[in-house]
Amino acid sequence: MERLQTGRAEISAVPRRRGRGEDTGPATGADPARADGQRAWATQVERFLAWKRVEAPVGEAWLRRMRWELCRVPRLEGALAGRTVSRPEDLGQDYLQSLRDRSGWERSTLALHHAALRQFLGWAGCPLARSRHLWRLPAGQPSRRRWLTREQLLRLLRRSRGLPRLLVALEALNGLRRVEVLRLRAQDILVGEGCVRVLGKGRDGGKWRKIPLHPLVARLLRPRTLGLAPADRLFPYSRSGADYLLRKAVVASGLARSGVKVSHHDLRRTFGRLSHEAGMDLVQLKNLFGHASMEMTVHYIGLDAEAMRSGLTKLSRHLGLERSSGSRR
Repeated sequence: MERLQTGRAEISAVPRRRGRGEDTGPATGADPARADGQRAWATQVERFLAWKRVEAPVGEAWLRRMRWELCRVPRLEGALAGRTVSRPEDLGQDYLQSLRDRSGWERSTLALHHAALRQFLGWAGCPLARSRHLWRLPAGQPSRRRWLTREQLLRLLRRSRGLPRLLVALEALNGLRRVEVLRLRAQDILVGEGCVRVLGKGRDGGKWRKIPLHPLVARLLRPRTLGLAPADRLFPYSRSGADYLLRKAVVASGLARSGVKVSHHDLRRTFGRLSHEAGMDLVQLKNLFGHASMEMTVHYIGLDAEAMRSGLTKLSRHLGLERSSGSRR
C-alpha cells in the first residue's frame, strides 16, 4: 500500500494526454528551476524529433505519441525521484525501475513509453539505451486469459471508491475497453434512456454502438456528469492514468496482497463470463462487446477452452479410462 501512495503524484501530475497542437512545456506556476529544466528537456526532444523525421522517418501519429511520452519524463522523474532532469544523460536507471515497480502501468503502456525513451536516449548517446537488462518489461501473461471470480469482482466493486470504482464498473459490468472508457464524454451518457454511446477501438476511431447501462453503472455515472459540458470527458486521463486508477482499486480491495493481478481486459473478460453464466445469450454479449464475430466472443469468455475440456472428458469416458477419485491403479 505504501508503494502505491509513493507513486501517486507521478500519475496525477499528468492526468490526461494532450491533444494535437497543445503546449508540451512546463505548467504555469511551477518551480522556476524545474520549469527551466523541463524547457531544456523539451528543446532536446524537439531536436530529436526533427532528426527522426529526416533520418528514420515514421508516421506523424507515432511522432506525436513520442513527443507526449518524452515530454512527460521530467514530471515523472520529479515525482518518483524528487529531482529535476533537463538532459538525457541526467536520467538515472532508478527511473526505469520505479516505473516498472511503482506506477501500476499495464505492460503495453510501459512498452510504448520504453520504446520512445530508449530511442531518444540512444540518439543522445546516453549509455542507458545500450543496457538491455534495464529495459525488460514485467513478465505479465500476454497469452493467458484470466477471469475474476464472482467474489473477487464483488470485493473490487465494494471496496473501491470514486473514479476507480466507476472505471471498474464500466469495464466489469458493461464490458467496455479501456480506450472506450477514456473516450466517454458527458454527452455520451443518455441518462433518460439508461444507455451509453460507445466509440469502439480503432487507430482512427472505431465504430459507434449504443448499449444499455448496468443499473449500478447508471447510478455511479449520474453524479459524475453534473457540471460537465457536453464535450467534456468523464475520465480526463491518459492510458497510464487509467492504469493507475485500476491499480488503486485493486490495492483498496486487498486483492493485490493476495497476489491477484487484474488488468482492464481481465475485467472485460470477467463481464462476459459472469454474464453468460447468469443466462445472457451469446448474441447479446457479442453486441455489448462490440465484437465482429461470435467466434471472438466465444474465445473471449473462455467457452472454447471449456468445450475442449468437456470433449476430452467425454473421450475418456468413451474409452473407459475415467476412474473415480478413490480408485487405485
